[in-house]
Amino acid sequence: MQLITMSEKQSLRKSEFPTCAREALHKVEQLCVPQASGRPPSAKEMDLAMEIMAEFIFCEVDRRGNSKKLTCIQQLQLAQLLCDYFAGVQFGGSGPSGAIAGPNGDTARNTIFLSLFPPTTSKGRAQALVQLVSMAISTKNKPVLDSTGIWMQQLGCTSKLVLQLAEGLVKDYFVLVPKAVTRLQDLPALAPHFTANFLTTVAEMYASSEQKDGFSPPPAALLEVVTQWVSDNPRLCLAALIVNLQPLLPLGSIPMAALTPFAGLFKWCVLYPLLTLSVPCKKSRDVSNGSSNGIASTKLSFKTEGMDNRNGDDSGKESPLYSQLHLALLESLVENVYPTVNRVNSVKDVVSVQHIAGIVEPIQTWYSNQLKISERAPPELNHEGHQALELALDRFGQAVQVALAANCAYGNKQYLLTQLETLKHLPGSRLLRIVLKTHQTPSLF
Repeated sequence: MQLITMSEKQSLRKSEFPTCAREALHKVEQLCVPQASGRPPSAKEMDLAMEIMAEFIFCEVDRRGNSKKLTCIQQLQLAQLLCDYFAGVQFGGSGPSGAIAGPNGDTARNTIFLSLFPPTTSKGRAQALVQLVSMAISTKNKPVLDSTGIWMQQLGCTSKLVLQLAEGLVKDYFVLVPKAVTRLQDLPALAPHFTANFLTTVAEMYASSEQKDGFSPPPAALLEVVTQWVSDNPRLCLAALIVNLQPLLPLGSIPMAALTPFAGLFKWCVLYPLLTLSVPCKKSRDVSNGSSNGIASTKLSFKTEGMDNRNGDDSGKESPLYSQLHLALLESLVENVYPTVNRVNSVKDVVSVQHIAGIVEPIQTWYSNQLKISERAPPELNHEGHQALELALDRFGQAVQVALAANCAYGNKQYLLTQLETLKHLPGSRLLRIVLKTHQTPSLF
């Protein structure tokens, strides 16, 4: 591979943006993508590629190394340019880089994408990524979305940079222009790997330990879309586990383990009923239309029954949607157990028991806080609080039961059971005690 010379850099400087960015992309491709020999780029070549990206593609520095940034119009031009480039460039033997033809086309695309947006990406480049992916969703640009899904997994779906991307997409599609969600209906079919990793990230956004009460309700439009995705696509939450990343990554890269959204989304469903009672002196409202009364039968089936709307008011879309999402998540775990014609083997290591156990502490904290504000002697929950806690514990018990019975959980299961022990004294924990008794039998382990 012949290094880009200083004269070629001078030539790039003569071109105006976005022409210089378009030409620079092909220079970066020559430097980053292994040629027919299969030799990975050297450190010197990668450093030169980084310099070209910073000066000519993202315009972060000028020729003297002084900081600069793109205008708003230029940011949109760059997003359009990158969308067109990844959708239209012919990676392979007939392409501009002369790279290996065939399936390595995806590898070349991902190599450049990962190089453009490394883990140490600046604030301006992170914003450029949000605009790129937002435009890719709007225009159904599968190559960009596929590379973004791999980028998310390699950096970690709960890493700071990936969370920033998800926050930007939520703002674009669910906050600023809620009606834009109609463009997201086909996203699971178009880019299942990206959609699954996006689910994992947004689940963490609203259910992280940093949130007050361990959970912050997502926008109603986001909840509706997530519920529809999981309900209509039972295998969607497992998509990141199914993809073999190794042949899609740059030469010498190590695939990062995939995370699924199950624990985070179950946390949404379990803690939502409790959140409706977190504010004192607020009239109680119906927290859900789905109270669990049964767990696994011969095929791990389950039932839900509606709670009475005691106040005669409609609690809004969120209430039935949390119940529907919970049911869809359970069905997704069950779907993994029973092979079909097109899928012989089930996926193991679906959800970490440690992540499931993370739901315990917010429940304990909520119960303690409710007793502190209780006006009864001795302190106890009122009727509405008791029903909310029973619903939350029933949902939690169902999630644990199905995950363990379906052999989808991995990690130290005894640790999970020990954490559940701390909840069995709470009112309304009958189902949870049944789950504990079932899985504490030595013969089952």
